[in-house]
Amino acid sequence: MTSNDMIYIKRIVEQKKLIGPVLELGAGYGGNTCREVIIDAGLTYYASDMHSSPGVDYVADFESDNVETFFTSAVKFKSILILNVLEHTFNPVRILDSAKRLLDNDGSLVVIAPAVWTLHDYPIDCYRMLPNWYEQYANSRKMILDRGCFEYLGYGVVDSFMDINGDYQFPLPAQGFAYWKSRVVHRLFNTFGRGMAFSSQLAIAAVISLNGTTDDANS
Repeated sequence: MTSNDMIYIKRIVEQKKLIGPVLELGAGYGGNTCREVIIDAGLTYYASDMHSSPGVDYVADFESDNVETFFTSAVKFKSILILNVLEHTFNPVRILDSAKRLLDNDGSLVVIAPAVWTLHDYPIDCYRMLPNWYEQYANSRKMILDRGCFEYLGYGVVDSFMDINGDYQFPLPAQGFAYWKSRVVHRLFNTFGRGMAFSSQLAIAAVISLNGTTDDANS
């Protein structure tokens, strides 16, 4: 978990976008989790991971078709945190669908995943999720993507980086001498040696909520 991740989580807690009980996926890997932030806010916190380890309340495989069997009968969560998990799975949509089935009526999935990032195997590294991916998931599941919480972490809301045609764009990195030199060389000699026109490390955060109806909560 990066400092930008934690800043985002603290902010949505303050904004009452994240409410309890809260379940955090992948919380047994030994690194930083949201446990203290959630508990300090007076919310009930539970941790889940694929493997048993100290602090893990539920050992569960969210890529399975019956994730409910890993949990106490009829347990429901208001917020489920899926932070830097989806890129390490072979089927990220199934992960979200499984988490969705554990949400209480009008509950929310809070997702952070890289859009541009160096390879990092824990134990595998499979995907990079882009803005349209979050939109398509929310639309296909009849859920609500909170536009105000839809962010390039450290840069601002994703919508503020659309071009004049309404297409998503990445935030630009700091454009130093090396960047502009590569751009000039490319223009002069029509090469492919231009510098990257976007940040080399960029993550997206999103809050995706059920719409409060029983049918959607159970679909």
